[in-house]
Amino acid sequence: MPNLVADLKNNDSKQNAESLIIEQKLNSLFYEKPKINEEAKLINLVLSKNGYNTERVGLHASAIITSDNEFCYREQVLSLFYKQRQGEQTNIKLKRIFEEGNAIHEKWQRLFIRGGIAMLQDLDRTRNIDKYNLSYTPDAIVKIGKFTYVVEIKSVNTYQFKNMKSHQSGKKQLMFYMLLSGINKGFVLAEDKNTQEFKVFVYDYDKEVVLPFIERLEAIQTYKKQFKEEKKIVKRICDNSTCKRASKCPMRDACFNIGMGRIKL
Repeated sequence: MPNLVADLKNNDSKQNAESLIIEQKLNSLFYEKPKINEEAKLINLVLSKNGYNTERVGLHASAIITSDNEFCYREQVLSLFYKQRQGEQTNIKLKRIFEEGNAIHEKWQRLFIRGGIAMLQDLDRTRNIDKYNLSYTPDAIVKIGKFTYVVEIKSVNTYQFKNMKSHQSGKKQLMFYMLLSGINKGFVLAEDKNTQEFKVFVYDYDKEVVLPFIERLEAIQTYKKQFKEEKKIVKRICDNSTCKRASKCPMRDACFNIGMGRIKL
């Protein structure tokens, strides 16, 4: 046990030192000269990625890592066959929050380009895993020193920022993206949206964290095959189409066959 405790302390110390190095590098980016042409291309890319020019379809990594009480196999299987609602179910409060978050993401991505730690193709580029009909879009993949990192950018309020010692949802997302990309290191860049202070939380890949997500992906493929061959679909988790979860679900219309109904992809 003493050796295990010592190892954990050494690992924490190593990650804290690594976080400081990354934070110093990120602060230095603010002194770099703008790369106007490349940054303009990024802005166009970000607008497209956020749904202004593209239609969201199929499985997305962000849906696979959601909490157990929110995750729905029926929703995910239906998304492989039918069109989904494109954000019409999002209320105005969330739209304002998303827009602010998008601005913070864009700022950091432009800085990554300025500092030469990422290329345009490393930022907000959707990648596909054909085996699982899955797409995922890391905020960034950057090179700092000798290491390559997957980056998740998160905006938080001041109270959260002052008290946070880690970012668990960001860690979960990073681990999944590390699995899918084959990159073994990552960090969450958490910014206080009120003060623009930021913290970096560095994580090394941990297979144990992603095992539940792999199991979900395998189960979805089983349910997909069942639906194609037997026309049987996994049961709903919502009691009706007007419950809180269903009202936010992009596959509600296809699930309950209401609204626009079931429009095949």
